[in-house]
Amino acid sequence: DTCWRGHAGLLPGANTVDATPCRTKYFFGNGYTYGRGLRGREALLPLGAVCPIPDWLHHLVIAPLESRGMIPPGWVDSVVMNDYRTGSSIVAHVDPPRLFARPILTASFFAPARLVFGASFDPERKTPPAYAQLLTRGSVLMLDGYSANKVTHGIRPEDMLGERRVSMILRHLIEAPPQSLTLQYPDASAGANWLVAQIQGLWRDAVAPTASQRSRFYLVRGLLVTILMSKKGAPTTSPAADSATKDPRSAKFAVEAGIWQLLPVGDGLVCNGGWLDEQHFSARALEWQYLRPWVCNNAEEDSVPGFTWLHVGDDVSSM
Repeated sequence: DTCWRGHAGLLPGANTVDATPCRTKYFFGNGYTYGRGLRGREALLPLGAVCPIPDWLHHLVIAPLESRGMIPPGWVDSVVMNDYRTGSSIVAHVDPPRLFARPILTASFFAPARLVFGASFDPERKTPPAYAQLLTRGSVLMLDGYSANKVTHGIRPEDMLGERRVSMILRHLIEAPPQSLTLQYPDASAGANWLVAQIQGLWRDAVAPTASQRSRFYLVRGLLVTILMSKKGAPTTSPAADSATKDPRSAKFAVEAGIWQLLPVGDGLVCNGGWLDEQHFSARALEWQYLRPWVCNNAEEDSVPGFTWLHVGDDVSSM
């Protein structure tokens, strides 16, 4: 679904998708400049330049690593999904230590590949790999210390062991990204601009979490939506609720889990694969409709039209 929406131009962020004939890169959360001519001079892109981290990626890839103690909750704030085809490669490089903390995590899907360290990519392959690590389907690799900082790593075309490989690179920013882009949409309709003004504030999922899940909240400020997740064992009430101006992100019982972008389109808004128009808006609930028909294996759920947020306002006590 993400690849489909990327090719259709439905993912927010001008720098989210970078496609070549043999490879497509998708940037989520926080993007950065890269390329041979920029080595050592890579820079973070402003917030809003790339798509926020999708829900499915958080639940299916990041959350399992958090639950196993491999990374702290909320640690991953930058993800690159690489979709490689036959003949593609990942040039030898070191992830910019000025931008990204260690470790660097790589989750592998579809075909396996060999990650080679210290190898040259010249046609003669003059320098063989100092070490080659097999990345099997479903594996997670953590790079730290020498392997992350002192030697290059990459994948040559001959190291691709199948027709299609997808990898997800999970990272944490060291420095704060630049200020948000100036998100102005002069072509947006009056209805879309009206919706933007109406949905400012704090919202929560309409579906109550189970005992093993954490509550999710959405803080809308301008055209950015900050996703907040309650900490395990958080109280159901908080003195913070008595301050209408208090930033919920500073609450001791909540952690920031990502940022989404609101995109005014026509008479409505697009956010994280959902569409909202005036017909599905009320002061108490936002009934987002999926942009693409819901796909699932359960016939009873085939009619699920989207997802709903309930208004919390500035009251964070229920977090």
